[in-house]
Amino acid sequence: MAISSVQGYAAVSGAYRSMQGISAGAMEGERAAMAGRAAASADRVQLSAEAQQLSRSASVYSMETAAGRREVDLDSYFAPVTEVTDLDSQLGSLLMPNPANLSALQDHISKVFPDFLSANGIPEAPQSIRYDNAGQLLLPDDYPYADQLTAALEDNPAMARELHTAAGLASHVAALQSLEPFHQEAARAQSQAEIDALVDKYSYLFGADRSYPSIALHFSGEGVLSIKADGESMLA
Repeated sequence: MAISSVQGYAAVSGAYRSMQGISAGAMEGERAAMAGRAAASADRVQLSAEAQQLSRSASVYSMETAAGRREVDLDSYFAPVTEVTDLDSQLGSLLMPNPANLSALQDHISKVFPDFLSANGIPEAPQSIRYDNAGQLLLPDDYPYADQLTAALEDNPAMARELHTAAGLASHVAALQSLEPFHQEAARAQSQAEIDALVDKYSYLFGADRSYPSIALHFSGEGVLSIKADGESMLA
């Protein structure tokens, strides 16, 4: 009986150790599975964060402002401001008139304007958008969706402001570019007589009756923008 008991104990003990081994293996497997799920979850969070960053980066441009170079999110830059609490900050964020800033606006509008048209049930973009001296929107006479577009821009002041800013900035850039030949020649002048001669040569640039380039925002049928001065594209 004693032998039988010992044998029985050994069998039970062996079975217990076997169960311990199975239990330990199962626990280890579960820990590994949990770690895998945690890693997968972390990967999804990371991918989600990267996707959000990528989406955000598509609207963020490095631009020259009155306060220096900044990363500007054009998706939110033109949103209406209900209350100005920091005037210096508002003035500092003003975009400077240069080709790089103009290029950023052209690129961003080309991305968002087609979706804006679609969201407002407008089948095609106007061939061009211009502004008169009072800043009023001018659309081609034969554009069949003029009323719809005008109303949509009134309902979406951010889009209206971005288009108006692109035209205004283009006007300043074109005016500065027209002065560039004078500045280049004046930098090489060796005497006051040469400078006086240059002022006379370029007097048409400084008179009160000088003409300014005609700025237009030209769109493809799908809404892709090309900013033009006197019919010529301002950007490559």
